[in-house]
Amino acid sequence: MNDRPAGTDLDVPDAQARVELVWGIPGGFGQPWTPVPAAEAVPAVESVPAVLPMPSEVEALYAAASAEPPLSEDPLFAAWFASIYGAAVNAGQVLIAFSRHEGRLASFAYGHFWSWAEQTNPWATELRHRLGSAAPTIEWTYTLSLLARDPALRERGIGRRTLETWLSGIAGCGCWLQTDDIASPAKNLYDSLGFIAIGHGPEAPNGQPGLVMYRPPN
Repeated sequence: MNDRPAGTDLDVPDAQARVELVWGIPGGFGQPWTPVPAAEAVPAVESVPAVLPMPSEVEALYAAASAEPPLSEDPLFAAWFASIYGAAVNAGQVLIAFSRHEGRLASFAYGHFWSWAEQTNPWATELRHRLGSAAPTIEWTYTLSLLARDPALRERGIGRRTLETWLSGIAGCGCWLQTDDIASPAKNLYDSLGFIAIGHGPEAPNGQPGLVMYRPPN
C-alpha cells in the first residue's frame, strides 16, 4: 500500500482535532467501538465511543491529500485505496487512528497484522518476490496500509499525531509501510519516527517501485 500525507507536518498542537484510536472489526461501519488507550508517550485521548470512518470519507480525504505535489495522483487511486480499506475492515480486525475537524475527516491511518501465510493476493506475492532476503523482516509485524491528512490542516502536527497514535496501539511490535521512493514530507515524517528503508515493492501510483520502510519494535 501507499501511505503518504501531503504537505509538511510540524509539531504544533491543534486542540480542535482529537485523535481517536479504534479497532475496526467486521460489520463495524457505523457502529461505536471503544478507543484503545494511547501509550503514555502520546497525548492521551478521551475514552469515548468512536465511529469508524466510512470508505467514502477516506476516499475524499486521500484524494485531497494526494492531489497536491509532489504526489499529484489520479483520484482513481483514492477510490482504490478506500475500497481496500473497506474490504480490510470487513475481512478482519484493523487498527484505525483518525481525527475530525469541523465534522469532517481530517486525518486517517489504518493497518493490520501481517503474516505471509495469510497474504496470498498477487500484490503480496510480488512484494515478497521484490523484497527477497528482506521479506522475513516484516513477518509477524503490522503493516501501515494508509496515512492521509487534510492539506488544509498542514503545519498543525495532526498528521504526525495521527501516526504516533496509531503506532502507540501496536507498541512492542514492528511495523512496515510502502511509500513513493521520492523526497517528500511524508518520507521525512517516517524517517523521524524510526522507519528505515529495507527494499522495494510493487509499483506505487507514480509508476516506480514503492519504497518499503520498516520500524523495529519500540
